[in-house]
Amino acid sequence: MHAEEAAIRNVLDQWAEATRDGRHDDVLAHHLEDLVIFDVLSPLRYTTAAQYRDSWESWQPDARGAVLFALQDLAVEAGADVGYAFGLVQCGGTLPDGQTFSDTVRITFCLRKGDGQWKVAHQHVSKPIERG
Repeated sequence: MHAEEAAIRNVLDQWAEATRDGRHDDVLAHHLEDLVIFDVLSPLRYTTAAQYRDSWESWQPDARGAVLFALQDLAVEAGADVGYAFGLVQCGGTLPDGQTFSDTVRITFCLRKGDGQWKVAHQHVSKPIERG
């Protein structure tokens, strides 16, 4: 594996681990402050990491115990200062009432390297709409 690809994979593994562990202050540690995030839920677009962080309390499930948040089938490509990755994230856990939830979503990241560090410049999380 190319060293830059490994570095990007490490950044995304840290993102997934911080999300899974509920370490909110670390989730966006490797994201640029000015970026674009398209998430599964509204609004259509976030343009700063702070704006995205402020939205978490309104939609993140209040899970009890172990939380599943695992990257799957992650493909990574990297140039000298631009890279991208895409794959799936399997999510799940147990709500306070004992009900469990599980879902799989698509994820895409675009990253830029500056000052020797890879940072997420764009993140896109989506889920297909089921046809009736």
